[in-house]
Amino acid sequence: MPEVRPDVVSATALPPYAVRLARPGEEDEICRVCRAGFTSSSTGLLPPDLVERQAQRYYDPARVRREITTAGADPAWQGYVVAITDDGRVLGAAGGGVLDRSRGQLYVIYLEAGLRGRGIGTALLDAVTEQQRQVGATEQWVSVTEGNSLGLPFYRARGFDVRDRVPYVDPDDLSVAGHSLRMGRAI
Repeated sequence: MPEVRPDVVSATALPPYAVRLARPGEEDEICRVCRAGFTSSSTGLLPPDLVERQAQRYYDPARVRREITTAGADPAWQGYVVAITDDGRVLGAAGGGVLDRSRGQLYVIYLEAGLRGRGIGTALLDAVTEQQRQVGATEQWVSVTEGNSLGLPFYRARGFDVRDRVPYVDPDDLSVAGHSLRMGRAI
C-alpha cells in the first residue's frame, strides 16, 4: 500500500468535507494545519526563530483546546471553524471575533497547501463572517504580514483593502521583525 502523507493532498482529490465549529479532540489536527500554514506564509518575511516561536505559542494543542472549549463565551473569540472530513481530518481552520459592536477581526485562517484555490478558504471565511454578522459586525479586519504572497491576493479578491501598515513586533524582545498590513472590508 502506498504511503499516505496527511499534509499533502493531490490536486485532483478533494475529499468531501463539512464546515462547522471545532470540537474538543480536533486540536491536534487544527494545530497541524495552522502551524504548516503559518510557517509557509511567514518564511522569508519574518526571522525563522520568531516564526517557530509564534507557531509553538499560537498552535499549542493545550491552548487550542482551551480556545475550542471557550468558543463564544466572549464575543472577542467566537471559536475555530473547521473544514473537516468525515474521518476527522481538518483540511482548514479559521477563527475570529468581534472587538466592538461593529468591527469583526479574523485572527487565523489556514488550510492544507494542496487545497489552496479550491474554495475551502472562502467557505471558512464565509463561516467566520456569518458569525460576526450575527452579533452585529458591519466591517471585518485582518492583519497580514507584508509581502505574504498567499494571504494578500486571497483577501484582496474578497474585497479587503489595506487600511494601515504597522510594525510586527517580536513579543519576546519587542524588536520590529517586519510589518503587518491591516486590511478591512464592509460585511
